[in-house]
Amino acid sequence: MAGRFGKYGDLKRRQAWQRGRQGEARLAKSWSRRRGPHRGIVPSAHTSWHPAAPKTHKTAVVIIPPDDLWAPIQALRQQYDRHFRRWMPHITLLYPFRPPTEFERVTPILAQACRLKAPFEVRLQRFGFFRHSRRHSTFYLAPEPAAAIKALHQTLRYKVPDCSDVAQFTGGFTPHLSLGQTRSHDVEAFCRRWQTTWHPIAFTLEQVHLIWRNDPPDDIFRLGPALPLGSPSTSL
Repeated sequence: MAGRFGKYGDLKRRQAWQRGRQGEARLAKSWSRRRGPHRGIVPSAHTSWHPAAPKTHKTAVVIIPPDDLWAPIQALRQQYDRHFRRWMPHITLLYPFRPPTEFERVTPILAQACRLKAPFEVRLQRFGFFRHSRRHSTFYLAPEPAAAIKALHQTLRYKVPDCSDVAQFTGGFTPHLSLGQTRSHDVEAFCRRWQTTWHPIAFTLEQVHLIWRNDPPDDIFRLGPALPLGSPSTSL
């Protein structure tokens, strides 16, 4: 008698093993199709495809206002933002992002996406806030038009969908320029007070930036590649 259940049992085990191997093959083939050019894999200079490198909180893709407009933003951030030293004024598009070793490979992909979007005016005139808990909140400037910034974010996210963390909140992606942190119970009054004295800021968004930082103590974000918006045809 072969095996615990005889020849019949051995046959059943062989059939189950074969089904398992076939299932693994189908799964591998399906996964290969999903991990195509728009699923977190970026092309090299050659024709082969490479898996995405792990994300890191040491890089991001951001909108940075022109530095000649920073003064009133930085005046608030210096008082209230515990991240003032590490970050420049910015509107996050993708974070965390790919490590700097991936910049050379991923930059052309994102640059191509940015060229599909014409430059547009961004206005910083309205305050908003996030309540993180009963005690802690973040207040920010809400850039407008939000729809245009969301469309830009979606275009970039489509190219690197593994870098979609900022879209995973309950309300989805909310464009914002963080100004600082305060207590939740008075954040609304806090924003109303600053709104009365705020002078709106406007600038033409012509490019977005990849930024990167080192480990502490040298952990201030630095500018990486710039991704211009629009081609000659879309900028007219």
